This record gives sequence, C-alpha cells and structure tokens, in this order.
Amino acid sequence: MNKLLLSASIAAVLGLTGCNGDSVADLETDNPVEKPFARVVFDPANSDLNLPNDLLMLPSGSFFDFTLNTEGTETFDGGNPEHALSALDGWSTQNPFSIRVTLPTGLDIDASSVNGSSIKLFQATQALEGTSETCQAIAAAAAAPGVPCELGDELVYGEDFVASYESGAGTGSITVIPLKPLAAGQGHMLVVTDSLLDTDGKSIKGSSSWELARQDIRTLPLSTEEQLQLQTLVNSIVDVIIPTGIEREAISYASYFSTVSAGSVMDSVKNLQIAGYATAFGAAMTATGGDAATSASVARDYLPQLNVSGDNVSNAYEALGSQLGDTYTALQAQGLGTCAGLYAALEASAGSPSAELTQAVTFAGPFCAAKRIEAEVKLPYYLSTTNPLGDWWRAMCTSGATLQLMGAETVTSLIQGGAVGPNDALCQQASGGQLRDLDLSSLGIDDPRNLTKFNPLPIPQGTNTDDDSTLINEAGTETLGVQFTVPDESVIAMLSAATNGAIPLQTKPDNGWPVIIVQHGITGAKENALVVAAAFSLAGFATVAIDHPLHGGRGFTLADGTVVNASTHSPTDYMNLASLITARDNLRQSAADTLGLRLALNAINDGSGVVDIDTSEVHFIAQSLGSISGMNTLANANTPFEGDFAPFSDMYKVDTAVLNVPSGGVANFLLESPDFGPLIKGSLLAASSEDFATFLAQYAEANALSIEAAIRPAYVAFDEALEDDARAEIAATFSQFVFAAQTILDAGDPINYAQQMAGNTPTLMQLVVGGGVNDDGTTALTDQVNPVVTALPLSGGIPLSQVMGLSQVSSTTESDATQSGVVYFSAGAHQSLFVPTPSVSATLEMQNQAVEYFGSDGQNIVIADESVVAN
Repeated sequence: MNKLLLSASIAAVLGLTGCNGDSVADLETDNPVEKPFARVVFDPANSDLNLPNDLLMLPSGSFFDFTLNTEGTETFDGGNPEHALSALDGWSTQNPFSIRVTLPTGLDIDASSVNGSSIKLFQATQALEGTSETCQAIAAAAAAPGVPCELGDELVYGEDFVASYESGAGTGSITVIPLKPLAAGQGHMLVVTDSLLDTDGKSIKGSSSWELARQDIRTLPLSTEEQLQLQTLVNSIVDVIIPTGIEREAISYASYFSTVSAGSVMDSVKNLQIAGYATAFGAAMTATGGDAATSASVARDYLPQLNVSGDNVSNAYEALGSQLGDTYTALQAQGLGTCAGLYAALEASAGSPSAELTQAVTFAGPFCAAKRIEAEVKLPYYLSTTNPLGDWWRAMCTSGATLQLMGAETVTSLIQGGAVGPNDALCQQASGGQLRDLDLSSLGIDDPRNLTKFNPLPIPQGTNTDDDSTLINEAGTETLGVQFTVPDESVIAMLSAATNGAIPLQTKPDNGWPVIIVQHGITGAKENALVVAAAFSLAGFATVAIDHPLHGGRGFTLADGTVVNASTHSPTDYMNLASLITARDNLRQSAADTLGLRLALNAINDGSGVVDIDTSEVHFIAQSLGSISGMNTLANANTPFEGDFAPFSDMYKVDTAVLNVPSGGVANFLLESPDFGPLIKGSLLAASSEDFATFLAQYAEANALSIEAAIRPAYVAFDEALEDDARAEIAATFSQFVFAAQTILDAGDPINYAQQMAGNTPTLMQLVVGGGVNDDGTTALTDQVNPVVTALPLSGGIPLSQVMGLSQVSSTTESDATQSGVVYFSAGAHQSLFVPTPSVSATLEMQNQAVEYFGSDGQNIVIADESVVAN
C-alpha cells in the first residue's frame, strides 16, 4: 500500500516526522528537570504515543482516507494484526486501553489516585469533521486528523468507564475500562490531570515534550517552526479542555481519538438493497397516477427473487434422518424411517396404536408435520470468491476524505483524463454526489478502498453476471440455497387425532403462514433449522434458513485443492485468525445476507405451490454465531428508513427475536472460551513459536491426529508444562493480539448493535449458566463455547444482555404489550437449541419458549419447566 506524504506541514504539525527529536531535546537541555517526576508518555518525535490516539491517522504518504496508519512505511500486510488496524476509521468502542507512565527508579503510581478526578473522558469533535465556525477555523489552521475543536458530554466515571492500577505493580500502565460501549463513529477526548499522583504524593507530570508544547502559544511561543507546529497542535487540544474548569498546567496529558464507525457500512448495504425497488416504485407511481398496488407489482421485479423449486418437496423427518440419532436408527429398523411408513402403521393400528407406535409418533410425527422445500436467491457477495481466507470487503468508491484532500482541480483533471471507474455513476447517485469512482494510479497512489464512514459503499465481488432477462442487476451476487419448511395441515390433523387433541389443529391463515427466519451457529448449516421446524410447524409457523458464508453449501474449493468450509473443515475458516479484516467482514456478510433474505421474502416465486408466507409477520431465531451476526441484521432491519426510502421500511420489519446463547466482545470472549480458547491460542502459537510448532507436530504424530485436530489438546498440554515466566510472556502476546483483534472485529460485534436493537426489536435471550442437573446426573456447566461472563465487563453473554437492558426472567410473565427479557438455563449446553443432549428438558424448554414468544407476538415469556431455569 503506497501512502505518499500528505505534506510536510501536516507531518510537522503532528510531530511524528517533521518535528525532529533534536529540536525538542534542545529545549529539554535548556529546561533541566531538577527532581525526577513520573511522566505520562508523549514522544511524538519518536512515534511513542499512548493508544488510542488519532495522531495515528497521519498517513506516511499523500493518500488520506481517515483510517489509522499503523503499518508506517512498511508494505501493508492484512495478515499482520497491527497492519490490519490501518483499514479502520477508528479505535474500539469496548476494548480496555492503557495509559503508560514513565516511572523513575523508586517511584510508582499511587493506585488510590486513579479515579474520576485524574482520568477523564469526554465526547468530542475534531476539526476535520466539525461544521461549526470554530471547527472550520481550526481546520483551516491545522488541517490534520486528531485536532479537536469542540468538547461534548463528559462520560461518567464508575458508570461509563473506570480506570485501575495494580498497587505496587511498578508497570506504570493504567488500564481504562469501558463499562458501556463508547459511541461508535464518535470522537472522544482522554484527559489525565495532575490529580494523578506518584507514591511520594507528587503529581504525575506530562512528558517534557508535552509540557513545552502545552505552554500558551499566545504568550510563550516556542522558538523553531517545527516546535511551533507541535505547540499549535497541543494547544488546540488543551484549549478545548480549559472551559471545563481544568487549568492548563493541570493537564498532564490529553489525546483525541475516534471510535470505529460500526453501522455506517451496513446502513449503506440496506440502502443499496432497496434502491432499485424504490426507484421503480416511484416511477410507476408517476406513470399510474398514484396506484400503489400496481406500482408495487411493477417494482417487485427489482427485488432479489426468491425462487422456490417444485422438485424434492420432502419433510424434516426424512431430511434429518440419521442426524436424529439412535432413536431414528431404531425406528428405521422397524420400517418407520419414513413418514409414509409411520402413516401406514398408524392406519393399520385401526385407532389402537401400541405403546411403541405411540412413542414413534410422538418422536417422529412433529418432524413429519414440517414440509421441507428448497429454493434459491441471488444476493450481493462482498467477499472474495478467489481468496476467501485473505481478502475482505472493499469500497466501491474513492473515499470522500481523499477527494476533499485532493481538491476540485485534481479531481476534475482525473475525470477529464478518463480516470473514471465503472461504478462512478452509482457512487454519485448513492452518495448524493459526494463520492466518485476514480483511478488514482496516475497520481502514484495505490487506493486500498477501505470502508469507512466517509466511504461506506461496498462493492459486490460475487461470480454471477447480470442476467439480461431480469430487471434486477445480479452482477456481483452469489446464488444461495434457501430452505423453507411449512406446516403440513393433514399431518398435524392426524397427530391431533392420535393425541386426542393435545396437538391442536392448524389451518393456514388467509394471508399465509407467519414465518420464522432461523440462523445456525458456527460449524452448523441451514439444515439445523429442521430440528426446530418441528415445534414451529405444530404451532403454525413456517421457517426459512440459509447458510452463513463459508458454511454448508457456501464453502469453496480453491485452485490448489484447499477446502474452505467452516462446517466441514475448521471454524477458523470463518473466524479467521490469519486475516482479522476477513473475519470482521465474514460477520458483516452474514448480517447482509440475512438482511437480503428478509427483503427477498417480499418476492417469492413459488414453484411448489406450498410456500404461502405472510410477509407482514416475520420472526427471527438464531443460535450462537447466528445470534451474534443476527443482532447486526435486526438492528438494521428494524431501523426505519429516512427520506425517500421511508415508505419501504416495513419490507424489512421483523416482529420479534429469540437469541440463543449469543455473546458480545467477540475477540475477548473467544480467547477465554473453554472450547475455542485453546484453538485460538494454539493457532497463534503455531504461527509464532517454533517451540510450540515442534511440540504440535510431535503431539499430532504421537496421537495419530491431523495438525488441525491436534491444536486444541496440544495447546492445553503445552500450557500445563510452561513455567510461570514463559506463560506470562505468552499471555502478553495474546493480549496484544486481542487488542488488535477486538478493534478490527468491532464493526461486526453485537455489542455495537445491542442498544439499537433493544430499542426496535422485542427480544428473548437464552443463556446457559449451568449449575443444574443434566440427564446423566452430572452438574451442568456454564456455556463452554460462548462464555456468559469473562474478565471484561463488556465481553460475554450476560454483559451483552445488560447492554440491551434485558431483565432476567425465571417464571412466566405475560403482558398486554411486547416485552423483552433474558432466561438463564441451569441445565443443557451451548448446542441445546438444536441438540437434545445433555438435557432433553432444556432443549424442549428453549424451543417451547420460542414458540410461546412468537405466538404471543412478544407479549408472553412462558417458562413451563422451571427445573431447567435458574432463578
């Protein structure tokens, strides 16, 4: 990635390249320190800064797109977590971060002074983004990122964040820990005051560079041009703080930083999905004189078409087959392995079925009541199909920040020179003329096309070309397999008769069956939905499901024979440790696909004659990864459009949601996961430690395992044999990785969509906390895959529920209005929604809660079996 110098003046303002160490050192010599002080790290001349800090947005070249620059002058390597941060437009909303302090010998930080008086956080606006006269004036004087112009609300210490320091640790590293997610896409100001003390009771000072540059430039200007530029920058930071009542000399350190813009790209995805329909609808309304029904019919062809096959209509029982376990195998041996065999046996029993047949009907009948129908839909695929493990979402357009920096004259010259890309018209149309698709190579710039809040339109990279016989543009899409189930009224009637009405009759409503979108977890597939389809069919609901990207039928076999499929190969094919930007965008693709599926429900072409769906009553249930990505989907689906698209908001509406075993703070909880933790840590060590790589190979050979299968147990064995010092060194490496990983994954992390979703979607969350008794008599463990709690306040299932504001429910609650809540399961396990081991009762209770919640339109949370629910 070639990032050429913006300009010498901007580089100098930031002090990272232009303000050389000599000039600061000269001043330090002229101002010797009489007594040693502990000092907050700030050494821009040597690029030694506390993070987060938007001074890292200074590019090492003339290309500027409001992203971080953490690779410096090195060649960009997306597989390097430090480099990967350069694709982001900000820092994490939830990660703890450190304030480093240089400690003289014999001094430490007084831990009791680390509090809300010494460590402060504010929301803020930087000059390059501000619209006020003040901001514009500062931007004109110092056109660089990270220069604040306005201070907003102060965050509340103890409610929004805390800071901590281990007394006597001697590390000089204070940890700032968000208790609530920081606002995404928002500027923030960190301030350290002289209330922070050392163990001698003296105030901890700013660095020498900070104290010199903090002096009021109006009365104490420094001597050289470079020093004055750094002083201008620091003064601009200090000047916005002083009105809060903190005196200039009391500000030991301050920095401006932006948080990553979590939702802007997904907002654009949704707008792109509906734009063709909205345009066609508007034109038809004009042509028909306002006939909305006719206009909707005309515009329907501009929606993604959900084509239902008339072939292979089957049922959930036979489709699942041996996946139903030993019970199915035994029934198959009795000739009851098909629904037809079951019906024949019932008919032959002449109304007096044996106990064995009654048990068979009880087990298999609900699955027979779910007709299974196959379909397909073409949806935009923004990931790479040729490099699914090493590439990521790219922007369709040239960044607006880049265009603004280049200026109108350069942009016009490029256009006149023919340096216009194929998406230029769409870029202009979708951005109100703010974005263009330009080729910058003639300027010597290699444009990385990073997606940011200033460049939020992703480019489809799927293999489908446009079909001239249709009105919608399929270029860049992939064809996804879709699975429907619908209730079989005749089978349900038979089951109702066989159970003396215990199973109620179901009749298709006039508007069609209400439908539930079902999304599976990592390593699963859309066929998992068949397990819950039985309960939903008996309750009168249809279901629809697709695979996550890189799962099930959506894997890839590369040219060299490498199989990329998280369902059949490795979960890290999706949760990609070797390319964290790809992992982020796998999450976003999951969300975009489900959003597209919801829209496609408005354009079903039913070749089977049985898929009759009421698109005004749509619900959602997901497990694990499906719940994690589903929160992104739902937050966006239920956020109404504004402006011209507002009339089409209900085409995305989802009435209620059940989120089974989700967790937030993805990178942080995965590292602490008893199941995934050893895999992630082992994978990282295998790539970075020769000692572990050797141990892993030996372990795999000794235990007749593949390297992939050996990583988990080998890491556990390796870790157990480590000395404490070695373990601490490795833990520090993991900590550095997870800081980068969580920052990169933030745009797809459910924590950043939790509050938005809580405000627009009635939600029932189900978490497995353990402590109860499973079927084999053992004590149920807490979720071993997605931890319910971790060492961090914003990572885990319970913190996610708390950010959503969900109250725990342990007994039936009914209401006249929609309600949300979280149920803690004392029995069962992570997979219990789909798998009845280790607790049949937990599986039934999870499914029954969902049925009752959907059936009451979110008004009732019914707990029928309190023995598997924690109080």
